[in-house]
Amino acid sequence: MHADIPGIARVTRRVTLPPQPVFDVSTAGEFDHLLRMLPGRVQVLVESRIREVEEIRMQAFGPVEVLYQHAHVIYPIELTLDDMKVLDSVGQWRADGRLGLEGTLHRFGRLDTMGHTSLVTVRVAKAFVGLAEPLREWLSVAQDGLVIMGLPGSGKTALLRDCIRILGERLAGRLFVNDSSNEILGDGFQPHPITDWVSRVPIGDPTLQFEKLNQTVKNFQPRWMVVDEVSSPGDARAIAYARSRGARAVMTWHAGSLRSAYQEKDERTLWPLIQRNEEGVTGPPVASLGILVRGRGEYVIFENLEECFDEVAHDRLPPGVQVSVAQGSRWGHREQALTG
Repeated sequence: MHADIPGIARVTRRVTLPPQPVFDVSTAGEFDHLLRMLPGRVQVLVESRIREVEEIRMQAFGPVEVLYQHAHVIYPIELTLDDMKVLDSVGQWRADGRLGLEGTLHRFGRLDTMGHTSLVTVRVAKAFVGLAEPLREWLSVAQDGLVIMGLPGSGKTALLRDCIRILGERLAGRLFVNDSSNEILGDGFQPHPITDWVSRVPIGDPTLQFEKLNQTVKNFQPRWMVVDEVSSPGDARAIAYARSRGARAVMTWHAGSLRSAYQEKDERTLWPLIQRNEEGVTGPPVASLGILVRGRGEYVIFENLEECFDEVAHDRLPPGVQVSVAQGSRWGHREQALTG
């Protein structure tokens, strides 16, 4: 018998793998483009290690925080309003405070105070090939849709990109990627090279996702479609409608377990996808395969979501396959960087 994962799954099988080859296929030009958008004093701090950077946080009259792969570094320099003004010229900020760089996967998030940029976070994205290879056993035979779940920051989007690569090997242009915030395949008209043969539907604003999803289904008859960040009941309705028209969906959900997805009650965003109501499960979910991302190289595979949600509805742990991929190293400590 395999030990249960409390609150997550009844483990039916455990797959333990050694470190797997993962390649960063991002180009130097993507990072050069990003560096040119940063205030000069921030460029100097990160340019020599930019490929190791995962996130940069810049705050007016505050320090610069950089999350590297193996460290969280706080640089005690104070950014001025003039430093922050540089970030106003990055591009056209959207109403949701987000902005992407064309031809890259990087994403900016912004807050302003009294009309001035006061806080900016940069997600420095990389195009990883190989992340999803340990899951190929399931992806290569998936026929009825896929849900990728995880908490914010767990790595869902990075994994999603590589899942798209594997699914695209057999689906090619029949796989439509509806990019709610343009962070899967990049912002603007020029897609990131990782797009390959799949069909890209840039959206850029989650409030427009419902309309774009319906347009995709009605005008292009996709066989499969990707929806990142299912975040509203409208998204769920559009996905359910697409399924009625023969389109299978690949979705990401913000959920740390099947139970939390099943119990989510604020807007009941996921209920039409799980097919439940106040009385419980009323029909099969709109996808048969689920992948829970618990962290780097830690996954739980739910091979039959219909069975799994029925177990959850009866207050039992759902059956799942635990997949663990050994990591060469992890970041976990904090540094206080001293500047002269």
